[in-house]
Amino acid sequence: MSTGDFIARNAQTIAELWQTVTHCYGVTEREFAERLAAIVFRAGIKSEAPSHNNGSSNGGVPLSNIKANELCLAIACERGDEAAWRKLETEYRYSMQAAARVLTKDEAEAEELTQFVFGELYGVRMDGKRRMSKLSYYSGQGSFGGWLRAVVYQCFIDRRRQTARFEQVEEIEDFDRLAMTSTAHVNGSFSVYLHQPDQIEDTRLRQATEEAMTQAFSQIEPRARLLLNYYYFDDLTLREIGLLMGVHEATISRWLARAQRDIKRKTEEILKRSYGLQRTEVAECLQIAARTEIDIRKLLSEVKSPPV
Repeated sequence: MSTGDFIARNAQTIAELWQTVTHCYGVTEREFAERLAAIVFRAGIKSEAPSHNNGSSNGGVPLSNIKANELCLAIACERGDEAAWRKLETEYRYSMQAAARVLTKDEAEAEELTQFVFGELYGVRMDGKRRMSKLSYYSGQGSFGGWLRAVVYQCFIDRRRQTARFEQVEEIEDFDRLAMTSTAHVNGSFSVYLHQPDQIEDTRLRQATEEAMTQAFSQIEPRARLLLNYYYFDDLTLREIGLLMGVHEATISRWLARAQRDIKRKTEEILKRSYGLQRTEVAECLQIAARTEIDIRKLLSEVKSPPV
């Protein structure tokens, strides 16, 4: 299928997405549509479903779920639009730096890594007259902020791999396992492909959420932790827990709801304080936790058993 055929076949869905864009930064609807086509073709999809089927592709790229505003911002930044770059700097630089600090454990190195990533986003390398920007890989399927943090992570791994050719890095195998992506030898150095950055970011945020939730479980009062153990780990019903604790099941229900709220609040606080995440990014972590069904039993088993 050609780009023109794709655009014609999905005209309604593309038009609906374009109408949700609040600031186009000079990007035209045609350029937006061509980027959507490139995203679908890059995903290896041979044909696209008609627009009356919510724009869902045969290969699992639902166009109706594309984050149109963020995709438009990425396109504009790739084109070098100054207003778009100011937006990226203002809204996303802090979280990128926070991710870099977590990875490097060093303020100066974190700033250097962040600057390097911005260079990769801007496109310091040239392919003829065209700048080679990593922004061309953003698919719009996940949040732009999450994708940018994934780029920070991948650039960190890439730089460590290059360094590892000259000095030993003890955790290099761990980096490979966490990256969950293939590598290729390019111009004499290893480089990480950016074809699945959203999956890598989901993995990192899921790990952060699990760690934060484990800390949250350890910080709540013993009775609440015992209640959660009974409910999630021992699979007891509210009535059975009530009999064990000597109260009515309605009381257990209220206690359980309060404990769940406390865990959520403490998890959010830890993600902000220890991982430097913003409110929207914390919400993204909790969405990932819900979507991937984090094993509460496993997290509870990692916390010291509460006193009876």
